[in-house]
Amino acid sequence: MHELSLVEELVAECERRARGRTVTLVLVRCPVTIEVEEVEQAFRVLTADGPLEGSRLEIDTFSPTLSCGCGFSGPVGREQSAGHMLICPGCAAVHEAHDTLELVTVQIAG
Repeated sequence: MHELSLVEELVAECERRARGRTVTLVLVRCPVTIEVEEVEQAFRVLTADGPLEGSRLEIDTFSPTLSCGCGFSGPVGREQSAGHMLICPGCAAVHEAHDTLELVTVQIAG
């Protein structure tokens, strides 16, 4: 599960920023090529019994941008994705998606 490794990195960065303090909110940006439900589930599992336990995860999704050799350049939606691959709407060429979670905010209690 690719999402698990992405969330492991996210949780580690949140813990680093929190420096032992209680985290109440984590806001991330997530491309539509990543399954949001899997991210949420991995977050719940990986934050149990740790400094992020009980924190709220908010996810803003966005369409990734693709630049293809055919000349197409622009955002692509879920309908142009297959797993972690993007399909060019101009020529149907298949490109690897560079999936990552972008940490926007780590809100600390207090």
